[in-house]
Amino acid sequence: MIIFKFTKTSTSALAAHVDTLRAVTYLVRRANIDAAYSQGFNPHIELGFSPPLPLGVESYAEYVSVKAEAEENLLERVNAVCPQGMTFTRMWTVNVNLAAKITKAKYIVTATGIGDVVSQLTAPNYTLVTFERDKEVRKDVSARIFDVVRTGTDAAEITLAVGNENLRPDRIVNQLMRDNGLCGDYSIVKVDSYVGDVPTDEYLDELQAARCACEAR
Repeated sequence: MIIFKFTKTSTSALAAHVDTLRAVTYLVRRANIDAAYSQGFNPHIELGFSPPLPLGVESYAEYVSVKAEAEENLLERVNAVCPQGMTFTRMWTVNVNLAAKITKAKYIVTATGIGDVVSQLTAPNYTLVTFERDKEVRKDVSARIFDVVRTGTDAAEITLAVGNENLRPDRIVNQLMRDNGLCGDYSIVKVDSYVGDVPTDEYLDELQAARCACEAR
């Protein structure tokens, strides 16, 4: 199995998860990667993605697994057919389900005044208010907020849960701005993800090193 790391920026950040799946399927075919297909009446390339992003959030830390063997110049071949805003930056030959392993992600948030109010996320029992079927839903999400760092008046870094306990960064930012009367546009960029407390790249490096050591014996 091959795991690729890729970016989703610019217009690619506006693609929904299902559209990203279609785009990666297309470029795997265009790059002539000998990938495995599912069985059944409608065979498709077997892909596994890291937890999906909210629409409009850019990322420099997305991952996709492809059931295929490593080949020469794979990164170059894939990048030659990538759409705008999508770039494949690294690859590993390891067998792991990252969607089940990645538990949190770090985001850089930029918005007027956000740095001066982001510390509110560290309050005990911080409550996120959403509306589902026209009903107000209040949830204590403090256990899903792992780190909050003010990096400037208009910028902050927040580390939130993903996966089964996913906490959407856009909902957090929208609430902070609404509660504090902040106006204007904002941007959210995912810059890292973690398996436990270990950055995903480091986790994959360790897996690949262990695999190479076993093969060398």
